[in-house]
Amino acid sequence: MAECDALIIGGGHNGLVCACYLAAAGKSVVVLERREIIGGAAVTEEFHPGFRNSVASYTVSLLHPKVIKDLRLEHHGLRILDRPLANFLPLSDTDFLKVGGGLEATQAEFARFSRTDAERLPEYYDALEIVADVLRDLLLITPPNVGGGIGDIVRAIQVSRRFKQLNMGQRRFVLDMFTKSAAEVLDQWFENEHIKAVFGFDAVVGNFASPYTPGSAYVLLHHVFGEVNGKKGNWGHAVGGMGAITQAMGAQARSLGVTIQTEAAVARVIVEDGCAVGVELADGAVVRANTVVSNLNPRLLYTQLMEPADLPEDFTRAIKGYRCGSGTLRMNVALSELPGFTCLPDEGIHHQALVVGEVLLDFKRF
Repeated sequence: MAECDALIIGGGHNGLVCACYLAAAGKSVVVLERREIIGGAAVTEEFHPGFRNSVASYTVSLLHPKVIKDLRLEHHGLRILDRPLANFLPLSDTDFLKVGGGLEATQAEFARFSRTDAERLPEYYDALEIVADVLRDLLLITPPNVGGGIGDIVRAIQVSRRFKQLNMGQRRFVLDMFTKSAAEVLDQWFENEHIKAVFGFDAVVGNFASPYTPGSAYVLLHHVFGEVNGKKGNWGHAVGGMGAITQAMGAQARSLGVTIQTEAAVARVIVEDGCAVGVELADGAVVRANTVVSNLNPRLLYTQLMEPADLPEDFTRAIKGYRCGSGTLRMNVALSELPGFTCLPDEGIHHQALVVGEVLLDFKRF
């Protein structure tokens, strides 16, 4: 007999959001988290005595306003501050490039390297924004399944209609963003290498590929279709670190009756008659549910928590080839004061997002 309607493996932010919506719909929900704290990649931890920081994910924009409202995250203490600067790129001991602080500020920075690029910047931002608006609309639509039924056909038509509203030039831009490399797209828009480099950095964050890899242009778009505090394309910092987001989600989940168990590592998914019916924990305990939901990396789920015999052979072969990893390095540093740069030694907003080659350093005071 099932112990709950839905069992969620993993207490990361996606799992917690899923738990809240299911519980709000009247379902009994259990969340099982391997670690001693919930949050997954969105956690705030003490990484050095006396220093707490967002040790994994570090900034927020793609947390949908509807989710913030529906889960009452602000009621549970969530507060997000706008990030005043997007990127800071030191170029030498005497020069640098800043992106952010408003269109005019960024244009003024670009004009130091290329007046042509500074003049083209508004057009580039407008092109991104038009496509971003389409994606924002699609975020709340369940994507169609390939080979699905009538409902999937209707959803496919809804998606196609939204793109059909774009003119031909805008459709070409959409195709470029989904198929070309970031380098190819940026070469079409800008002439200065420093300017292309600072935008190219955005194409590798969260993407296991170089900016010369086909399809990496999409990540440029991915960075602008979120919003913070009602401002489209902005990014921000959660007060208290990224863990403040998932702690607020956890509080809402518990208020809805969700059971959250930490230090509850799942050893395997139990499959009967081709359906997942529960899990076995590392300590041998078994939890059964009508529906099993995973908040795990797909490769981890299918290669370590499930028996090969419970999966189609071609699927198992495909999932073993699933690429996942990081192409960037994240450092958490404990400092006695804000870092100094010879090219821009005074304290300022450039300390809030520092890009040094392929290293992203985040210094925050919570």
